Amino acid sequence: MRTCLFLSSAIALVAVASAATTVSSYSYPNDENAVSGFFTLINRETLVDGTRHCTILERGETQAFRTLYPVNRRGEMAQVINRVSHDEGHHHVSSLSNQENNDRDSVKELLELNTNVQKNLADIELAFLGSECDSYITDSAEQEELDDDFSTIGQTSGQLVFKSPAQEDEVRKLVDSGPDKNRVTIVFMGDGYTLDEREKFFDDMKRLVNGKSQLWLLVVLPSKESGIGVNGKWKDTSFKLYRDGTELRGIYVADPRAARQACRAVGKYSCDFPSLIGNDPYYGGLGGEFVISTSSNKSGTIVLRHELGHSLIDVGEEYDGGQVYSGVNAERWSIQNIKWKHWLTDPVPREEKNVLRAQDYAWYDLKKGPYKVKFNSDGNWKRWSLKISHSGVDTDDSFEVYLDGKRLNWTSPGGYDRDFSEWDGDEGFGAGAHEIEFRQGAKYDNEPVDPSRPIRQLCSVTMHEFMGEDQYRFDNSVISAYPTYDIRGRKTWRSNHEYCLMRNMASTQFCSICKEGLWHRLLGKASLLDEINVDCQTDDINSNSISSFDVEAKLVPLGQFRENPSNRVGNEAYTIRWFRNGAHQAEFDDQVKIHVPVSGEGIWEFKTEFQTPEVRKDPRGLLKASKVFVISRNRCT
Repeated sequence: MRTCLFLSSAIALVAVASAATTVSSYSYPNDENAVSGFFTLINRETLVDGTRHCTILERGETQAFRTLYPVNRRGEMAQVINRVSHDEGHHHVSSLSNQENNDRDSVKELLELNTNVQKNLADIELAFLGSECDSYITDSAEQEELDDDFSTIGQTSGQLVFKSPAQEDEVRKLVDSGPDKNRVTIVFMGDGYTLDEREKFFDDMKRLVNGKSQLWLLVVLPSKESGIGVNGKWKDTSFKLYRDGTELRGIYVADPRAARQACRAVGKYSCDFPSLIGNDPYYGGLGGEFVISTSSNKSGTIVLRHELGHSLIDVGEEYDGGQVYSGVNAERWSIQNIKWKHWLTDPVPREEKNVLRAQDYAWYDLKKGPYKVKFNSDGNWKRWSLKISHSGVDTDDSFEVYLDGKRLNWTSPGGYDRDFSEWDGDEGFGAGAHEIEFRQGAKYDNEPVDPSRPIRQLCSVTMHEFMGEDQYRFDNSVISAYPTYDIRGRKTWRSNHEYCLMRNMASTQFCSICKEGLWHRLLGKASLLDEINVDCQTDDINSNSISSFDVEAKLVPLGQFRENPSNRVGNEAYTIRWFRNGAHQAEFDDQVKIHVPVSGEGIWEFKTEFQTPEVRKDPRGLLKASKVFVISRNRCT
């Protein structure tokens, strides 16, 4: 039995009372929704020698891309989005100063080629592959058609049903969010949930998304076995998720074809961002073609929102020691021309002064003995911060940390899941060598291995030094140029200290730059306007004479039209203007439903702009929408 749960937002606009009777209606869909978009998903691996190997993973139809010709007649014909492939398993460097093995790593990228011009799609794709790839192949699974088990057979009474030979597949659509072709949908597909655990999946997902149901679509395909695989071996589950070892890090999908098929089967325009959720109580995840996380009570949401950030927004990493620093939240070239200059706290851009002393993704089993991280300081800094992640340290006496021989205070977060700890010092280090040492509690040295829980492990270590508050501000409300160091020690800049969840995974918030990028990304595919609807009215039910028109602009419910006013962000609002034969009709300003007498027939135009404090620049006009339409008795039937 396959069960799906649709969770999304519905447009709820207040109807205007009228004594007239509607005898007929006609509508004008948004022109942008009448155009189809097309995508090609490409995995590109660049080897150390610069050779670029590409694999075409998938092609398909989707919503039109609003920034591309022919939607606005001003944009480009094609675009490429780098959907960051983020993998915890790639973080394996032993220390910042010992990185000779990194140069042997290849770099993997997930590229999404977009266009709205179907007849030129093959030529556009071929030109891209010729310029960006030295060789390419097509994933053989992409050539195969969908299994019969995933066939869509219809929709009745608000329920869309997937039919299988056993007649047990089901989709529950809870709230209608409007036309699929003008919505961006995240689809969460459960893996490792048996038929008896179906309701557990729904409960897990409601907890993971924290009650926010605007975009979510939930799909569970019951598996024969519960849970996910370890040590590179997967179980008999729907998508065959597994860990490469036993560490709480990357989770991989062994059957991406099944995941693509399930995504397609949801609906033609209903699976923009597929996510796989493993039925596992511990930390782990992956970003790229699929966002992967687990049902962990402690870390599931942490991983999920971070990886979704990579998929939903044009962003790379913000924390130190990564590989991909690109997109709206990273500046590599110039502080003076920094990408978020319009968000800066100071009128003149400045760099916040810090230095990375140690960066170590250790993934070390503490049962093997103490683990030491050594670093040097020049003695010129004023403060320091040590951040680590660990797993299996469930009691206060299970883990010990020493800095230059002095034991640091530490309290267990409880449980075996991967978690984070931090220490700060208000004095800089003296010039010379320093050492951090990590130990398992001595009483556990002879503890027998329990395969049912994660090992007691040091996962990662980061040590920074900072200048004083006058040269490096810890205030998370400050937007400036904060240094970030990649896996080879190269510097880029991010916008804030530790506020953004793309850097600090314990945070629950995106920074201002990422929020603005999210608006741009979502409105690059979904317009604020669905359609204009015209109801033809008569004052006499026994007469065919049209006396007036009720006109409604159906907008995405934001600003003053949010169903829950508490979700309104600041003073966000739509401004609305109506025009008849080119003349502004001021009496209808900021109204979505208007009543027009028969004398108001003519060529009309609806214009709206959404204003939110979360967007300060809209160079492509994505927060605007308009529609020219006709009000005429001749259109009434």
